[in-house]
Amino acid sequence: MRFGMDFGGTNVKAGVFDENGSILNFTEKKLSDLAASGNLLDNLVKYAQLVIGDCKIDLGGFAIKGLINSDTGVLENDIGAGQMLAGINLKQFFSEQFGFPFQVANDARAYAWGEYKFGAGQGSKALVCMTLGTGFGCSLVVDGKLYFGSDSSGGLLGGHISIDKNGPDCPCGNKGCLELYCSATALNAKVKKLHFSMNETEDVLPKFFDSVKLGNENCMTTFDEFINDLSIGIVNAIHAYGPDVVVLGGGVMNSADIILPPLTELVHKRAWTVPKNKVKIKKSLLGNNAAAIGVAFLES
Repeated sequence: MRFGMDFGGTNVKAGVFDENGSILNFTEKKLSDLAASGNLLDNLVKYAQLVIGDCKIDLGGFAIKGLINSDTGVLENDIGAGQMLAGINLKQFFSEQFGFPFQVANDARAYAWGEYKFGAGQGSKALVCMTLGTGFGCSLVVDGKLYFGSDSSGGLLGGHISIDKNGPDCPCGNKGCLELYCSATALNAKVKKLHFSMNETEDVLPKFFDSVKLGNENCMTTFDEFINDLSIGIVNAIHAYGPDVVVLGGGVMNSADIILPPLTELVHKRAWTVPKNKVKIKKSLLGNNAAAIGVAFLES
């Protein structure tokens, strides 16, 4: 059996899986609860122990949104509560705590690996996986191997491809980054700004996409702009990486039924030469579980 934990910006997800990737136990806990008091690492261990219970685990994994040194297992940097774990050899720590081998990976890589092994990326030769969440995650699997490049950020920065040289400054140092337009955070903020009637809830996207389905003209304009922006980012990734499959994940893709048709049409219209009409754009099959499953099946 395998164990995987996904340390996100808002929630921590953990599960036990059999060798086919099937879920035997899976739970989710607010990160704020785990970080509220005591030592965060100790709290993560206790949480993992509760999830594992009496299961005999052969290999474990820990996914986190920060940059992981793939050689050492050290978290090089992160933001938010993840900063408490920076500089720690998480691979060594968890392996010693639990008595079985642990792998540690960036959550976007873990997500992509989960989709490649058990989800929408199965059978692909080159997979680009993008997650539209708090930020905009990106990772690649090429010829059955995760792509790392020359450092810990290699292949992860698809969200920081610029789609507008005159766009707003991004905290990364670039301008007009895809993440500023197409992450769930960015789209949520834009909808709140332009559609005041939807401001009664923190997450307005479900109501927004419902309005799009009903043909609300004002919402359709915002939706079309989102599809246009996302298509530019995906075409850039296609031209850079040459995938045969692009998998899109994150809560935004709960509305894949209205997103994928116009998005696919626009991407195929804009992709040049060989990729035109050939790259498959799919919704994540594993969804919320992808990173935890993926990191549980990483092996050194």
